[in-house]
Amino acid sequence: MAILKTQAREKGYFNVPVWEQAFRCVELVAAPALAFYLLSQGGWLAVAGCVLLAVHYPRTAYLGHDLAHNHWGPRDDAKPTLMLRAVSLFQGFGATWWVEKHELHHSFPNACRMKDGVLTPIDGDIDSVPWIVWDKSLVKYNDTARKTTFEKLLAHIMPRFQVPLFFPLLSIARFNWSWQSIETAARKERNIEAALCVAHWVVGMTLAGMLTPGAAWTGWLWFLTAQLFGGFILAFVFVLNHTGMEVYDANEAQGFYDRQARSTRNTPSSVVLDWMTGGLNSQIEHHMFPTMARRNLPKMREATRRAMVECGYAYEELKNGEAMRAVMGALSEAARA
Repeated sequence: MAILKTQAREKGYFNVPVWEQAFRCVELVAAPALAFYLLSQGGWLAVAGCVLLAVHYPRTAYLGHDLAHNHWGPRDDAKPTLMLRAVSLFQGFGATWWVEKHELHHSFPNACRMKDGVLTPIDGDIDSVPWIVWDKSLVKYNDTARKTTFEKLLAHIMPRFQVPLFFPLLSIARFNWSWQSIETAARKERNIEAALCVAHWVVGMTLAGMLTPGAAWTGWLWFLTAQLFGGFILAFVFVLNHTGMEVYDANEAQGFYDRQARSTRNTPSSVVLDWMTGGLNSQIEHHMFPTMARRNLPKMREATRRAMVECGYAYEELKNGEAMRAVMGALSEAARA
């Protein structure tokens, strides 16, 4: 992997060209501006605007993901800092909560540790109880993790219905992420970030209510529908990468590469799929080279596969339908456990 990383750096795969940075800045502003303009026209144009705004949200999340992974330079530098604040405004959730959680995920994807005889998640992405139990090995954790009577009740009821409720739960993911972003930024006194995340909702609801040709509530419904659809797209992309892969005790893994191979899968690559997923369909390569510009990740697939197989690691690549069946199978097993 060190050799591959050196070769990729020599080819410029870690660089995001200035033209691409400029395009992403234009996209960040132009997409929601056009969406709100279409809302003001009413009818089917408003529906098209809702879809455009929904697609804009995962696209903006991918930009925030790039910035947090230092693709535009160290994220504490002036330009990435400014752009992360812009993402907070246009996205509704910020980097402070996400960075800490996501960097732990990259180090220990799907990993757990034994704590008082219970397999307890290290990776926060699989710690979603009482709402979802991602793997049957986490059922005992689900039963013991929550303390209040309400949480215990949810932890008892929700897993039994998590398969039919899964897609609706994905749709409300953005609201949860935004709330956690605001709460974490405020708690850590990142007041500008918290204010920008709040402003996303206040400004968005205000503009939607003012610009809609109908009653204000139709604009508010338009805005919230875009949020739901956008959250669904983003969460759908994420669950294909790790859900249904092995959930394991980190002490039993043989180092960094073994942890990645156990728990990370790729899905098919094409121009359209790479655009829709922000390049995260090449998830294995992203975990091996997290600071690599994501548009170059597909170029590393074959070399990475050969290297991992040669070193005795798994390299899982499934079609999108197969990956979703693996996800639903894991959720179903957890619901029955």
